[in-house]
This record gives sequence, C-alpha cells and structure tokens, in this order.
Amino acid sequence: MTRTFFLYIEENSPLIKLHPLLKISFLITVNVLPWIIDMPLLLVIMLMCLLALYKIMRIPLKRLCKFIVLSIVIIQAIMFSYIFGSKIPGRIVYVSFPWGTYVSDKTLLYAITVTLRFLNMLIGSTMILAVLRDIDIIYGFLYLKIPYSIAFTISLALRSATIFIDDYFRIRDAMVLRGVNFDKGNIVTRARNYSRLAMPLMVLGVRRMIELGYILEVKGLGDVKKRTFLYEFPLRPIDVALLMFMVCLVVVTVVLKYFLQVIRFPGWPFS
Repeated sequence: MTRTFFLYIEENSPLIKLHPLLKISFLITVNVLPWIIDMPLLLVIMLMCLLALYKIMRIPLKRLCKFIVLSIVIIQAIMFSYIFGSKIPGRIVYVSFPWGTYVSDKTLLYAITVTLRFLNMLIGSTMILAVLRDIDIIYGFLYLKIPYSIAFTISLALRSATIFIDDYFRIRDAMVLRGVNFDKGNIVTRARNYSRLAMPLMVLGVRRMIELGYILEVKGLGDVKKRTFLYEFPLRPIDVALLMFMVCLVVVTVVLKYFLQVIRFPGWPFS
C-alpha cells in the first residue's frame, strides 16, 4: 500500500502511477466540465463514468461514504433554495409563494442540474485527491510552469490539513483512554468535551509552525533560479495522448455549447 495525502492506496493502482501533470489536469477537468455542461443527461453519463473509474482504478467506493452526510446536506440546501427562493420561467407555474417566488416546470430541472454538477465535482475531485502525493502536487504544477514556491505552498497546505486531522484523532483517542466520552450527554456536554481538544491542537499547531520555519530555511525555499529535483517524470506518448484528450474534451464541450448551441440547458430529452 502507498500513503497519499488522505489514505492508503494499492501500489498497483493505475492512478498512482499516473503522471503528476495528468493528475492535476484531470482534477481541473472534472471541476471545469460540470460548470460548462447544462444538459442533465450528459451530467448523469459523466457521473456514471466517474463511478466506473473508481472500480477500474482500484479505489474503494467506500471512501465516498465519508461524504454522504455532507452531500445530503448540500443537496437539501440546493433543493430548498430553488423551490422557495427562485423565479425560473416555465410553461406551467405549479406553486406561487407570498414572498414573490414560484415553482415552475423548469425549477426542479434546474435544481437537479446543479445537484448533478456538485456530485460530479465531488466524486471526481475525491478520486484524484485520494491518490495525490506531495511530489504529484509539486511536479505537476512545475510542468504547468507554475513557480516552485507556489507549488510547494499548495502541497504544504494539503499536507497541513492531513496532519491536523491526524493530530485531532490522536488527541481525541488519548482523551477517550482517559475516560472522556464524546458520544454521551447533551449538546452542551458534548460541546464542552470537544472544546477541550482546542488547546492541545493549538499547541501542536504552534510547534509545527516553528519546526516548519526551520525546515523551509534548511530547504532554501525562495526565489532560486536553478533547482535540482530528486524524481524524474518523463512524459510518455500515452501521457501526451491523455493530456490532449482532456484538453480536446473541454474545447469540444465549449464549442458545442457556446457556438453550436447543441448542449445548452435543458437539452434532450427535456427540451
């Protein structure tokens, strides 16, 4: 198993071996395409393809279970905002509210489209973030001609988030061993127990900031014109082909929507 930012993945997973530039490009693509596509049917097809990739790339689907509660909350917020706070014209108006909004035959269709966009972005981003490593962030952005300091800062931000999560669970487990129960009691009792985690987390955070300052000084992070790198990631023909495919996919989608007017909302079969 190989350790990434957020979990352990099989070493033979195709995504682990993917070129860092392709990982960054795929992450950008799965977040750009849903905002370009208005057609619900295409968004459903994209969602099915992403779920199939989880199986092909040997990434457990159970990793998505952590986001089920978050997804349900966000989907509910989207539906409520469209139903009670929108005025989308349609052929038929089903319900009118005293505050001036109404529900037409296109209201739910718009809400479903936004929900599908969110799910595509969440599932696609989770798949790539599950296999991202420090070197993938740094080398991927370097291939995009982004300065090393910016690439290192982004990598450090993601690493700090995972370290904070690890520290949180470590401190929480230590408090459970000392007899603190986070699952019993009323809301005030639970909030008080969780508030006791703040001080040790702050102390650990300050210590890590001091240590990080020393590390950055030793690494010589700054405006250095020539740098040496430990790893080499040559672009193979298959990597170039995949990169061109993603670029062409975005370009074709833009042309179909904005120039040929083929995949504009609501699109077949809802037109």
